[in-house]
Amino acid sequence: MPALDTLTHPETAWLLRAAPALLAALITMTATFMFRQPLAQFLNRLHRSRLVAGFDPALTWRPQLLETRIALLLAGSAATLSSVVLGWIGSVWLALAAAPAVAALVVRLGFTFATYRYNQQLERELTPAIGRLSALLSGGLGLRTALERILADMPNGPLRNEWIWLIQQQGTPLADGSIATLRQVIAALAAQTSNPRHETLLNHLVVVADQPQDLQARRCAAAYAALQASERRREEALTELAQMRYSGLAVGGAGCLMAFYLITTQWERVWVAYSSPLGMFFAIIVALALLAPIIGGFWLSRVEDVDY
Repeated sequence: MPALDTLTHPETAWLLRAAPALLAALITMTATFMFRQPLAQFLNRLHRSRLVAGFDPALTWRPQLLETRIALLLAGSAATLSSVVLGWIGSVWLALAAAPAVAALVVRLGFTFATYRYNQQLERELTPAIGRLSALLSGGLGLRTALERILADMPNGPLRNEWIWLIQQQGTPLADGSIATLRQVIAALAAQTSNPRHETLLNHLVVVADQPQDLQARRCAAAYAALQASERRREEALTELAQMRYSGLAVGGAGCLMAFYLITTQWERVWVAYSSPLGMFFAIIVALALLAPIIGGFWLSRVEDVDY
């Protein structure tokens, strides 16, 4: 906004820019505080709507990946920050119009990150738990008894929560008047768990849930051996793809370092180039171009192997 320098002194022109930014931030924070209860109810309804359809209410499972208060905090913070930025470079109306979209995007990213962390922790717990289950079944225990024995000293975590739910829901009355069997509960959890490896294990257990104990022990032992082999293959693949990740870090880091040098040494030119709305659009493109090698290096070096 070059015309601001003609309306006031150049050294105080930033105050005219700050006014709409602060006004937009104040309106956004006030609206978030006033409508926090409806927003919380909306997030809860959204969470329930993600439940897998077609299951009896007694057999529905969905972990609390992101607490409602944390989701509200993320939404409010993202909306306020975007209001300040867009109010500074644009107008109050642009800031207020874009704030809900930015908040929704940040909350969605928060759920995605929480799901990723949940699955990573569950996978770390899965292999040793299957090993213990295989040993207990080979020792003559039944499937439910073996699960209860493992849960007795398993530390708190995603896998323990899912297996506790599995044990607790067996014998629960269903809507059709029947009683939930262990096989039905395992099948329901297999369809609703967010971890592919756990889903594969549960599908193995569904097949042998009503079979003799020796068949359960053999199937679980085979699953444990296959999972160990799968882990070895994944570790080998990650080692081979490490060069791609390091190359992305080197190329992207060099670009970010040069951009930082230009910003610190030629700040006035950078501000003139990117302070306008069109300049901000190109600033986003430049930032994505600088981060693309880093993101691509990590993304392409990921390995998914759940065949066991």
